Amino acid sequence: MRIEYLGHSGFFAEMDDVALLFDYYRGDLSFLHRIPPEKPLYVFASHVHADHFNPVIFSLAKSHAQTKYILAFDIKGHAAVPKDAAVRYMDADETYQVEGLGTVQTLLSTDEGVAYLVVTAGGTLYHAGDLHWWDWPGEDPEWLAEQETVFRREIQKLAGIPIDIAFAVLDDRLEDNYAEGMELFLSVCHPRYVLPMHFWEDRTVVNRFRASYMQDCETILLDTADETHWEL
Repeated sequence: MRIEYLGHSGFFAEMDDVALLFDYYRGDLSFLHRIPPEKPLYVFASHVHADHFNPVIFSLAKSHAQTKYILAFDIKGHAAVPKDAAVRYMDADETYQVEGLGTVQTLLSTDEGVAYLVVTAGGTLYHAGDLHWWDWPGEDPEWLAEQETVFRREIQKLAGIPIDIAFAVLDDRLEDNYAEGMELFLSVCHPRYVLPMHFWEDRTVVNRFRASYMQDCETILLDTADETHWEL
């Protein structure tokens, strides 16, 4: 599997039979021209927020005929979605069979839209979208309690499922609470590799998490703060 980190929550993963693009926000996509024309490209968007859904993704179908779109339910009806695009909308808490890809299981986000668990012949990938324990300092205690409850409930649905690659949130804006969601996710799901995402200004958050929480963890953390390409 080849993985490219495109910044924020955007990732590209290519396997023998399929290529996947998750939550493209910004970054150079010129490398996509190297995808063989017969290989399907599945483009995912976890929710409608502009840092996860950039309508420029619909131009990819012009250069790669085998482009198909898997979009969260809250994007349906968005004016930027072309009427002729090959789109499949996905509700939360469902499992879908996608021809040519495999299965896609969705989880309800603690913010908007869904998280995706994608099971293909070449590997199992999890993309969190904005599903995270948003423990914002100073927020209403009742709202914060609901955040934790929903996050724990949704993540538990993945317990026992072998996950090869996890793209999961590590957001420095949560200040001292930045590690809670990632630490809980790793303790429940035990992916083979985790790639932190959704960090903003403070890129040191990845190394801080590695130094504080990854010493006795079987999961391998890939350094998205300083690297953008991996061959796994």
